[in-house]
Amino acid sequence: MTTESIEHQIIRSQELSRDENFEYWRAGVASLFEARPTRDELSSFKADLASYNLGHFLIGKSSASAQSFHRSRELVAATGVDHLLIQLYVKGECAYDADGGLATGVAGDIVCFDLSRPMQSQTTDMDIISLILPRSMLRLTPRVIDDLHGSRVQGSSTLGILLGEHMLSMAKVAPRLTGAEGRLAAEVASVLVSSGFSAAVAAERETLVDINLQTIQLFIERNLTNPSLSTEMIMRHFALSRSALYRLFEPMGGIANYIRDRRLRLAYLKLTSVGTSRGSVAKLAYSTGFPSENAFSRAFQQYYGVRPSEAIRNAEAGIRLKIDLQAASDNWMQAWLESLRTAP
Repeated sequence: MTTESIEHQIIRSQELSRDENFEYWRAGVASLFEARPTRDELSSFKADLASYNLGHFLIGKSSASAQSFHRSRELVAATGVDHLLIQLYVKGECAYDADGGLATGVAGDIVCFDLSRPMQSQTTDMDIISLILPRSMLRLTPRVIDDLHGSRVQGSSTLGILLGEHMLSMAKVAPRLTGAEGRLAAEVASVLVSSGFSAAVAAERETLVDINLQTIQLFIERNLTNPSLSTEMIMRHFALSRSALYRLFEPMGGIANYIRDRRLRLAYLKLTSVGTSRGSVAKLAYSTGFPSENAFSRAFQQYYGVRPSEAIRNAEAGIRLKIDLQAASDNWMQAWLESLRTAP
């Protein structure tokens, strides 16, 4: 459905039975999490949702009963997206495990989850604002973005107040954010999210943001699948000497290792996209910018500890889940997530 050309989905609990309410809710978030009510029975379950696809980002306002959420490795592989989910807890609390990082978010806090990584959480009855942004929109280095999973901006902090108020305002005016206004809202959200979470990561993990390094890393991200991406290509593009480029990337193990590692992370996200037939490893290698199947296989096994052919077979559960997600006529979220890949 659309509102002035803006795609949106609405769930109103008062118009549905408890079972119908949960099924609509479960299907709506299926590409993000497996949702389970805290109480086994559905007699007290209630969930309301208003979600909008602004092209550049997704935003939603929800109110729901206590429940648990689980994003498994199979679901990560099945959805094949690496966007960032930013959640403002207007009411309620969330205890979460972000790929091994344990923390709690309380009312007013803003928590970031990386959709390329597994997580699980347990919430109380809650009111939340959720914002989904492509990684490329954040004005942070990929290294800092990789540290965002499970990070939290305290609601009482200055940046927390600014970001929280902006997310509330965006959710309120989302039905009217068309065209240039939507692009402007995306830019403002990008600045506030980047500022808030870079400060949170720096405070918690002493991570620094280097603007020169950030520019080069963003260039690398946009050219990962280009087999011509190399040290020489980067030196020419930025008019840098080899020694200057090497110094920038020395803390990360060197420029060549950095590019290889980013490509291997991309390969993991693409495991379920190449099928399991003969030639799938080569297809995965070339689609992630590696010059040869052999070079890719060696690097993949060294990085993940398994051969890529084995990892592809292990991802069959994710393939089946992906088929189920795509076949579900009421899973509008998957199409929305995939559409953000091409958002400018």
